[in-house]
Amino acid sequence: MLIRKPFLKKGFVLFLLLFALIVVRLFLFDIFKIPSASMENTLFSQDIIIVNKLKYGPKLPRSPFDIPVLNMAFYFNKDARERINDHWWPYKRLSGYSNVKNGDIIVYENFRKNYFFVKRCVAIPGDTLFIKSGRVYINNSQLKFNNNIKSNYQFKIKNIEEFHRDINPLEVTDYVNIETDTLQYSTINTSIKKANEISKLSSIDSFGYAEKIFNKSDKFFYRTNKEKWTIDNFGPIITPKKGMQIALNDKNFSIYHKALRKHEKVRIKKVNNAYFINDVKKEVYTFKQNYYFMMGDNRHETFDSRTFGFLPEKNIVGYVQGVLLSNYQDTFQWGRLFKSIY
Repeated sequence: MLIRKPFLKKGFVLFLLLFALIVVRLFLFDIFKIPSASMENTLFSQDIIIVNKLKYGPKLPRSPFDIPVLNMAFYFNKDARERINDHWWPYKRLSGYSNVKNGDIIVYENFRKNYFFVKRCVAIPGDTLFIKSGRVYINNSQLKFNNNIKSNYQFKIKNIEEFHRDINPLEVTDYVNIETDTLQYSTINTSIKKANEISKLSSIDSFGYAEKIFNKSDKFFYRTNKEKWTIDNFGPIITPKKGMQIALNDKNFSIYHKALRKHEKVRIKKVNNAYFINDVKKEVYTFKQNYYFMMGDNRHETFDSRTFGFLPEKNIVGYVQGVLLSNYQDTFQWGRLFKSIY
């Protein structure tokens, strides 16, 4: 008499499903949740996004904790947990079907393990980046995005009652009025599209981009006593490319020293107007990795490369394919279901 063992068949099916889940999340696609407003109005807080890992080539796991499902076993091991933030294996990435392009929206790992962010790549390796009054120039050409890019603007209100009547149909609420004895000013964080609409209202004048002014206390990846760069006005700078050489001088040291120390893993110091790499006097340095410059679409409300500096290629997770679903402002957004982005 044949005795069937259905539990063996079910166990094999479960194994296949778990194996497929691991393969998909490691090498093909994954999902992430947007935690902040740094990419508004392209992505919103509480959006669930689909990330394409295959496009740039998937990274191989650098520790067992990077492997979905299987990592749970290591969480129960005390010795393994002590190494949870370590890289157990060297960095390797499989080949993808496309390179990163200017304007791509990318998920990347922050400089702390398992902390992920999403931003727009504005400069790729070898690009010369220049920002003037918030406008991004790459290799002397302005890089134009969509009308979702948000920034701060300021304007003067001529007639407050007329202004309130004009502004209501535009569904704009995120403006702040600043009253003085004789005039009333307003600041607003809004998209290019809304800014163009507001600028045409007859109840206002003096509408313009609210440039960030220089402040020594502001966090900025590059700082010297000579150049008063801000997040809205700086450059030109070259985004490091593998094999690119730079002269070791005061300006380049200020711009690139974080990348050299943190990502190139070299010891660099200045002694008597000379530069030393790993205690050897050098006049030039050759980069060993490719780097990218990232910016949030909400330009004045984001933490990006203007603060932390250049992003190494090894930190890139994948390309944002689109929005899976959204619960923005605690309401399910049907219009963002399976929404593509650009």
